[in-house]
Amino acid sequence: MPVGGAEDLTVGLMPEMPPGFAIEPVCLRELGVVGEELRRAGAPIHLLPVAPTKRLNFSGILRLARWLREQGFAAVHTQVYNAHVYGVLAASRAKMPAVIHHQKTFRGMRWHRQLMMRWLTRLMPAQITLSEQTRADVIRALGADAGRVLVLPNAVDTARFRPPEDRAALRHSLDLDPDQFVFGTVASLTAPKNHAANLAMWSAAQAQGLDANFLLCGAGLLRGELEQSAARLGVADTFRFLGNQRPVHPWVQAMDAFVLCSTWEGQPLAILQALACGLPVLASRIEGNIAVLGPEHPGLFNLDQPDDYVVKVLAVRRDPAFRRAIVEFQRTRSPSVPSVRDCAKTLAELYRRVIERRELDTLNLLGGESRHPASA
Repeated sequence: MPVGGAEDLTVGLMPEMPPGFAIEPVCLRELGVVGEELRRAGAPIHLLPVAPTKRLNFSGILRLARWLREQGFAAVHTQVYNAHVYGVLAASRAKMPAVIHHQKTFRGMRWHRQLMMRWLTRLMPAQITLSEQTRADVIRALGADAGRVLVLPNAVDTARFRPPEDRAALRHSLDLDPDQFVFGTVASLTAPKNHAANLAMWSAAQAQGLDANFLLCGAGLLRGELEQSAARLGVADTFRFLGNQRPVHPWVQAMDAFVLCSTWEGQPLAILQALACGLPVLASRIEGNIAVLGPEHPGLFNLDQPDDYVVKVLAVRRDPAFRRAIVEFQRTRSPSVPSVRDCAKTLAELYRRVIERRELDTLNLLGGESRHPASA
């Protein structure tokens, strides 16, 4: 469980599940930063390192299946590709239902992964996507039954992610200048997050007299390369690499504007968190960001037009009316941010239905009464 949107969502869901349901994360390689946090907090989390490498480990799948039966789990819910493979195959062998959660858009999947996903689709009763577009892609590409693919947008813990009561005091606690305008983002230091474009934008904006700071919360293998680029571009003093910040919500609350220029997203939890904090958002015009903000959002910019990004950043800094227009659009016309509690209720209902379907299928095999299972 590294620091990421899917991991944070899982942690947020755990205490919000309705009576009779509980989530216990199972890590197949290592606990990671978030997993270690859960263990220190005494939350139920398991480490079963059956997938030490990316090479498929069939004995690990058998071991996972035995362990799932021994632990008495009712269903398996997987979040990323490798977990899909191990979780669905192990659940099938253990004769329990599995739910796949697509945390990214479906574009760009390699052919052998797509073949694997088509096979897994035959073995599971339900799949979850973050948008209608991804749902349509999954149905088309994987041959999934439309009645078994659910759209469930990501959710935010609004008890933490909300406008701050005293931003100046919060800035002081984080050692930030209360009078400095602050742009920021929360994203891993990986290629799809497109931080090279952030640096190029920041350099161009600074050259046009931008008076502001940029906070980047996140870690990853590209940090050294990006820091060298910041120094080469002459923006190292105003573009700060903060690494993983836990908890991250005070840093989001301390920002004046949030940016995300990814080339690929599912439904970015970071944008939902920024919306919950009342921040004006600037984001690349890609499927996942559009699904969150709406296609007419005034802060969307085109990745193939770098100047568009620079112009919007400068406008946000210099034009209070533009900032207000973005926030008003987000308040009235962007899709609403679902709560973690509502998401937990929807998941519990899905779990109940797939478990009942598995029980009915078992009864049918044993000659019990047959009836058509409810669709997910």
